[in-house]
Amino acid sequence: MFFRETREIEEDIRRMFCEAREKIRKMITLKKKSDPGQFAIPCTVKGIEFPHALCDTGASVSILPRVMADHLGLQVEPCKELFTFVDCSQRSSGGIVRDLEVHIGNALVPVDFHVLDIKLNCNSSLLLGRALFATVGAVCNLQTNQLRTQKGNSGGVNRPWI
Repeated sequence: MFFRETREIEEDIRRMFCEAREKIRKMITLKKKSDPGQFAIPCTVKGIEFPHALCDTGASVSILPRVMADHLGLQVEPCKELFTFVDCSQRSSGGIVRDLEVHIGNALVPVDFHVLDIKLNCNSSLLLGRALFATVGAVCNLQTNQLRTQKGNSGGVNRPWI
């Protein structure tokens, strides 16, 4: 009886080993890709084009530099938020601009922007946060560096913005 139980266990071990080996044979090895760099999309705010608005799925807010808010003549509501950045520096919010219409693709999207006194970078002067992506039903494909939307397109067809 002992031999029979041991034999069943050995057969189970052999079967599990063969199953695991077969799974490993079916696995594929992907080629490592380099960092695609910044993920940015073109958009327009009040007639001014921003060819590289930075998309940040890790940002809970959208940010607009004070210089741009002044240039666009936007009404900024007072706000007492404190932002901590990756480098541990902190900035106080210079206020908030509510429901600023951002033209992306064929959609006008109302976005709340926090206004900060930061350097204006001509390559990416807007930071678009998660709320915008949730509003348009965005799907980010970092492999092709495209952003698709499920809302704001006629016929429900996904179209790339970039």
